[in-house]
Amino acid sequence: MATLANIVGDNSYQIEAEEAEKKLREKEPLVLHESERILLAYKSALDPRDKSYLTSHRILIKDGKGIGHKRKNFESIPYSAIQAFSVETAGGGWDHDTELHIYTRSNNAVKVEFGKKVVDIFAVKQFLNRKCLSSNNNTTQGTQDAIISTLPPDSASSVAEWLSSDAKQITPADMQDKLKNKYPVLMPDETVELAYKTWRDYTVLTSRRVLVIDVKGLSGKKVEFLSVPWENVRGYAVETAGSWDFDSEMRIFTDIHGIMEIKQDFRKSKVNLWSIQTCLNNHVLGRDESILGEVDQKEGHIDPSASWWERSNNRPLDAVEMDRVFKSSPPILQSSEVVEMAFKGWRDIFLFTTKRCLKIDPKGWSGKKVEYSTLPWKFVVGFAAETAGKTLDHDSEIKLWTEMKFKGSGDDKESYMSKWDLDFNKKLVDIIAVKQYISKRCLHARDALQDLVPLHPNVSNTSDTEKGFEKFMSKIGDDQRAIDPTELNAILHTEVPVLLDDENIVLAFKAGRDATFFTNLRVMIMDVQGWSGKKVEYKSIPYKSIRAFSAESAGSWDRDSEIKLYTRNLWSLKKISLDFRKGKADIVMLQKFLSAMLLGTKEDVARYFDNSGSFGSSEPKSPDMNSFTSWLTSNSVEIDAEVVNHQLHSDPSILLNDEHVERAYKCGRDMYVYTNLRLLSVNVQGLSGKKVEYKSTPMKWVHSFEVETAGHLDRDAEVYIQTSIPGMQRIQQDILVKNGDVMEMHVPPN
Repeated sequence: MATLANIVGDNSYQIEAEEAEKKLREKEPLVLHESERILLAYKSALDPRDKSYLTSHRILIKDGKGIGHKRKNFESIPYSAIQAFSVETAGGGWDHDTELHIYTRSNNAVKVEFGKKVVDIFAVKQFLNRKCLSSNNNTTQGTQDAIISTLPPDSASSVAEWLSSDAKQITPADMQDKLKNKYPVLMPDETVELAYKTWRDYTVLTSRRVLVIDVKGLSGKKVEFLSVPWENVRGYAVETAGSWDFDSEMRIFTDIHGIMEIKQDFRKSKVNLWSIQTCLNNHVLGRDESILGEVDQKEGHIDPSASWWERSNNRPLDAVEMDRVFKSSPPILQSSEVVEMAFKGWRDIFLFTTKRCLKIDPKGWSGKKVEYSTLPWKFVVGFAAETAGKTLDHDSEIKLWTEMKFKGSGDDKESYMSKWDLDFNKKLVDIIAVKQYISKRCLHARDALQDLVPLHPNVSNTSDTEKGFEKFMSKIGDDQRAIDPTELNAILHTEVPVLLDDENIVLAFKAGRDATFFTNLRVMIMDVQGWSGKKVEYKSIPYKSIRAFSAESAGSWDRDSEIKLYTRNLWSLKKISLDFRKGKADIVMLQKFLSAMLLGTKEDVARYFDNSGSFGSSEPKSPDMNSFTSWLTSNSVEIDAEVVNHQLHSDPSILLNDEHVERAYKCGRDMYVYTNLRLLSVNVQGLSGKKVEYKSTPMKWVHSFEVETAGHLDRDAEVYIQTSIPGMQRIQQDILVKNGDVMEMHVPPN
């Protein structure tokens, strides 16, 4: 109800769901799907135009804007787009509101405030439990280890321990009882596995999630319950206490913006750290992976040590012995997990197992404080191997890119968990063999499309030989030209064996000493460095890590066309730009190849390669410019989808054969095209209009959207597309009011 306290606090109160649905369908008949139902509904006490609906499909938030009722914004958040959520109870005294916080895959944080006396916040949490927590229990996947819950012998608390904010372990049964009686936040079949208390706060590891309970304020009545489902955990680390430390530590890393790290300190001797490690292993590492039989585990190998100036570079250890040690003292590994490669630097140890890369980092002069950091192979976005140069260059290198966090900002930014760098002794470690191993582990989720890719398709289109100034510009430029992949396939399978046995180069491009290869499994960029050319980086981006891509043709005065790849990484692989020499690469063909590999079915790929020889090398044409007025405006007008569908299947041939246009909008010379597979943005640049960028955002990475109607004085409405692509998380489209109903964006295609 609209009480004075709720009006002052701009809090929402609950309204009857069935009546709210009836009114919404009458006023905005296009917003709700035919089968969609409003299950919970709330209205703002301060502005009755603002409403929040929890439907059978999504969270729908209506925001009235401006004066009157004409301009309004509808934000749609499907439950599948929610990565984490929290509810917060009201405090004492003058605190009259409870809160709901939503964290989405598109870095879009949403907050709704409720009146504490008119909304049951735990009913809201239970509703989201059912909608957002997976019914699959990760602990059932593969052979799992039992969680060790026995605590070490207790010891008297010192003054330093008492003053600290470190946690101590409490029994799961006690926590389970508290969360079912005092705080009804658990699902009926959800169990507490481990629980820790820090003063008034709790960190709870359950069968479904990481639950952080934060008690706030002097009265302790204001409590936030943050839920992070296990499926969003991307890595973790546990750290033992040192000789003079009073705390050990757990850090859980996610890909959720706003809560990318959950950190918990533990009181020394009050927590069994290995039970935490076992719990994290069980929930994050997933199914068992079979051992790669051909890997040399260096069994019986004795560490040769190294000269002091080379000792920081990793050298090989006996992987079999490391497997035995870290399954018992301490019990870091799962019983079903196998160490396949092991390396030691100055004091650090890296273990490559069937499931992860495990870094063991002793700290302090005594080395008793040790951090164990886990990066599962399934969450590696990209990787690279760099060979050593001549003479004074003593190390080769492996780089692993993840979708986890970095530290700092601006010039002080550090890669932290977003990128791992591993240096190896070039005399003792075969870096190409290590790269082969990592390729097998990170590309192990084989795409069924790979079997349809022929060994040497005829797709290396070229133009006539360049002459004069054009030839000079090409020589000094960095733009790539197409080359025949046949010889490269042989070299990269034998002389420099960086490709897997079942991997083939489909397209190849060369720029000076560098090259880019498109194989049936990944994009590989070869970067030759130094005057000798012995230092070479082989960077790999699996197709499964690419979330969006664009192809840009060359303009009248440009020397190059361009491909951009957008990945899940937050660091240097967030966006990768590849330039191609004008006339030496068919940019439309490249765009269609990426479409087939990233969006297509088996049939799409088969048809693509059956017709690969028919692709021409002509540059794509831009859409026509209608008039001076349309060139000046930036508002979209809806155009005939069938006309656009025919155009983009013929000239230029951008779309896949079984792909069709569902809705299309013209914005000056540019276009927004919605197909059954992607959002295609066509951006025409330059006076001539020959430079055109085709940016593809697969629909599977579009997680939520907003539509905003025009106000009394506005010419345009807006659509905001929210994605989970770090390099392009928000796409805005303006729609001219008189030429389209923005609410039709809610209507699913026939």
